[in-house]
This record gives sequence, C-alpha cells and structure tokens, in this order.
Amino acid sequence: MLYPALGLPDETPIFNVRFSTRITNALNGAGVKTVGEIREASDATLLSYQDLGASSIARLRETLGPAQSDALKPKRENPR
Repeated sequence: MLYPALGLPDETPIFNVRFSTRITNALNGAGVKTVGEIREASDATLLSYQDLGASSIARLRETLGPAQSDALKPKRENPR
C-alpha cells in the first residue's frame, strides 16, 4: 500500500493507495480507477460522488496535488 503523496504517478491505481475508508468507498462507487482521474476531476464532480464531502476533497487535493500532466507542462515564455 502507498500513502497519498504528491509524487504518485497519475497511473497509480487507487486500490494501491491508503485513503480513508470513506474516500475509498466513494471513489470505488463512482468508478474512479487511478490517481490521475482524481487529479483531473473538478471539485464539483468529486462533490457529486456519494459520501464525498468538502473536507475529503480538500484532503485529496492536499495530498495528491495537481495533475502531473499540468505540473510537467513547460511554462510559456512571454512574447516580446
């Protein structure tokens, strides 16, 4: 089992991550399979999952961080 962390790859299956029982059940019930799906979902989408509230979403955002695809995108330089 892995602990939720910023460095987890997006492809990490959620069944390999040690979330609280409530979060695990909510994500499984919604059909979420990977850490990347959590990162990519909007807060509104996550709130629509049964038994997933604002504090659980805050915990997910705090521990998992943004989608890695966004974190790895090169910064655009300002045109001169």
